[in-house]
Amino acid sequence: MPVLRLAEKLLEALVAALLFALVAMVFVNVMLRFFMNSGIVVTEELSRIVLSILILSGAVLALIQQRHIAMTLVVDRLPKGAKKAVVALTGAIMLYGNYLLAKGAWMQATLNFSSSYPISGLPMATIYVVATLAGAALALVVAVRMVLILSGRMEPETFFQAASADIAE
Repeated sequence: MPVLRLAEKLLEALVAALLFALVAMVFVNVMLRFFMNSGIVVTEELSRIVLSILILSGAVLALIQQRHIAMTLVVDRLPKGAKKAVVALTGAIMLYGNYLLAKGAWMQATLNFSSSYPISGLPMATIYVVATLAGAALALVVAVRMVLILSGRMEPETFFQAASADIAE
C-alpha cells in the first residue's frame, strides 16, 4: 500500500508543521504580551483554526498508524469467523460515524461559506471543510481495511490492533 504510506508521511509532515506553527504563534504572542504589552491579534483566530486542523489531521494519522486505543479483551478470544463478523459490525459502525462527521461538517461548511472570521478574514467554513475531508479520509481507511480483512488478504486481528500492542512488546 504505497499510497497509504505516502499519505501517512504527508500527514506526519502536516501535523509536525501545524504543531510547530501553533507553538510558534503562542510563544511569540506570549513574549510580545510580556515584554511589549501588546500581541498579534490575528493569532487568537489562527491558533484556534490550526488547533482544529491539527486535531483532525492527527485523528486520521492515528487511524492509519493504528494508534487509537482498542479494547480487545473479548475479540482476542473469538474464533476467526467471529472476528470477521465483529470487523464487519464495528467497521459498519465506524463508517456510519464517519459519514455523520463528513455530512454534518459539510452542512456547516455550506452555511458558513459566506461568513468570515472578523480579524483574519478567513472563511468560517475552513474548519468544516477540513472536518469533511477528515471524515472522508477516516471512512476510506476503515473501508479499505474492512475489504482487505473480509476478503482474506489481511488478518482480522489487524483491524483491532492498537498502540497498546506495540507498547507491550
